[in-house]
Amino acid sequence: MSIKSINPLYDLKGHQASVLTVEYSKNSFLGNHLLASGSEDNTCRIWDLTSKKVLKGIKNLNNPVTSIKFAKKNLPYMYLSSGTKVFVYDLRTEGIIITEPIQIYEFSNDEINSIDINENNKFLATADDEGIVNIVDLSSHKIYKKTSKKHNSICMSAKFRAKKTWEVWSGGMDSKVYEWDFSRGLPTNIYDMTPKEPSATQMFNPPFVYKIATSPDGEWVAASLGDSTIQLLAPPNKKQKKYLREIRLENGHNSMVNCLSFLTGEKSLLISGAANGRITIWDHKNEEVPILEMFQLDDSLGKLNSLKAFEMEGSLCIATAGTSKSNDAGALNIYQLQ
Repeated sequence: MSIKSINPLYDLKGHQASVLTVEYSKNSFLGNHLLASGSEDNTCRIWDLTSKKVLKGIKNLNNPVTSIKFAKKNLPYMYLSSGTKVFVYDLRTEGIIITEPIQIYEFSNDEINSIDINENNKFLATADDEGIVNIVDLSSHKIYKKTSKKHNSICMSAKFRAKKTWEVWSGGMDSKVYEWDFSRGLPTNIYDMTPKEPSATQMFNPPFVYKIATSPDGEWVAASLGDSTIQLLAPPNKKQKKYLREIRLENGHNSMVNCLSFLTGEKSLLISGAANGRITIWDHKNEEVPILEMFQLDDSLGKLNSLKAFEMEGSLCIATAGTSKSNDAGALNIYQLQ
């Protein structure tokens, strides 16, 4: 399959260092089609993708912003991780610049790599360098349940599974994916990403788990891996008599896959991104020919750190965050894929 080179529709300028994370919200308290970006410049910016302007800027942090989540249910809050803490901001704050959080969660001893908010906005999950997944009760502001186990290395990503009230998934540098029942603080399953017969590529590039994503219908959990592949898991469902299904998506990348985003609209697609700027669109339900299209991002991007897929005005777009090849200001671009 040929790889198409693509240039951005536009870029969003403002960050003074590498952009580490992006998050998209179709409908939010501040409006529609919003993008939040977090950077090594210790700030978060919220952009209106229609006007391409900044609506809010969050400052006064001491560490890079590693992960961001908009509140669910149109609540006027924003959650972000910076260093070992999670900060909560009220977006009703007057003025463009917000400097004071309304809440700070300090439950991690090491840097937080990723956060997630569950569907009803009751719980917050964090994944940190210590290998620990914490679940915070957003009403009591306390740890809901201490997890009894942890990853043997850095935990890179934690994600609630849609339609499953007590399920959270995590992945780490131990090449393991954990399925947790956080009501009990216990893992219900641990999946090893290491193949039984590793290829030469996998010997030199272990399948470290960089990102976990879950499909909007809750059926699939995807893990992007350091060996250039993606692991798909459809967990068993006793009520529907469904067994565990496992699919390894291969040949879409030639370097570590560190970005994943399920499309949340009508189309059931998975978009993956690698650090070298290769983007692949997957029809993950088509086991015979899962790859739909492959792209190579233009030279304005040095290293891809994060991406988010979304539909806008009938087009499939991605927001990409990374380093800039030309300067230290980082790169935050919008591309149209379809």
